Amino acid sequence: MEQARKITVFGATGKIGSDLIQLFSDAKIPVTAVTRNLKRAIPLPFVQWHQADMAHEEQLIPAIAEGGGVFLTSGPSPDFIQEQTNVIRAAQRAGAAHLVKLSSGEADASSPLFIPRMHGLVETTLTQADIPYTILRSNGMMQNWLGDLAESVRKERKFHESTGDGKRAYVDKRDVAEVAFNCLTKPKNHYAKTYFLTGGEAVNYNDVAAAISSVIQQPVAYVPISLEEARREMEQQNLPPALIETFIAYDTAQRNGEKALVTDWVSKLLGRLPRTIDQFFADHADCFR
Repeated sequence: MEQARKITVFGATGKIGSDLIQLFSDAKIPVTAVTRNLKRAIPLPFVQWHQADMAHEEQLIPAIAEGGGVFLTSGPSPDFIQEQTNVIRAAQRAGAAHLVKLSSGEADASSPLFIPRMHGLVETTLTQADIPYTILRSNGMMQNWLGDLAESVRKERKFHESTGDGKRAYVDKRDVAEVAFNCLTKPKNHYAKTYFLTGGEAVNYNDVAAAISSVIQQPVAYVPISLEEARREMEQQNLPPALIETFIAYDTAQRNGEKALVTDWVSKLLGRLPRTIDQFFADHADCFR
């Protein structure tokens, strides 16, 4: 590990951010965790919490150490681009030495879809900024299965998806957090790099159903539905139209066999194989029983 320096984590209460600050705490490396709501802060050794709103650039500067590293992630919102741009500008003004951005595997500044476009535009801002950067483009995350899919399995021992037999190399968020930790603690190895992070094997939802069945030792069925049915379900959940169009496009591409790409970046960066879906479901078995 290179000389220790202060790290700042934005989105510290989110899926990846919370795992990342735990890694720093376990390694006894001081880290500043930023949240807009301190009520969500989890006390951890070596973690100092800082309250700030990414909508206000001036609030962000005191959280960032001169010569330190910054990790940037946040959930989709109407102000996503401005908020993440504020962090990049604040990092520059504070004299940060490195910024690691968690992005989307679909990032594309010219995309008509909300999530790929907003990440792509922020990536463009970051690559043109006067600060060393690393971009982590994460594929679909296994932890997304802990929501509606897990609830459906618990209640009915089946779940519905609209990807047909299409495959994707889903990645465990814990692997993504470990990659981020590696990049932040050994920054010189990762300047001006973009890593597309996937699991080690592309799977479809028949594979997912089989893996869950094996872990909970009860049969679980995958019930394919049409894209139109998936759209209606999302509309009934009152998801914003821009998100619905994005998710339908994702499912369409996977359904058509366009998303089975597997990369070896997790293995290269961590020196081990990525977590498999079998490991994931074994670790979260209680969520599906």
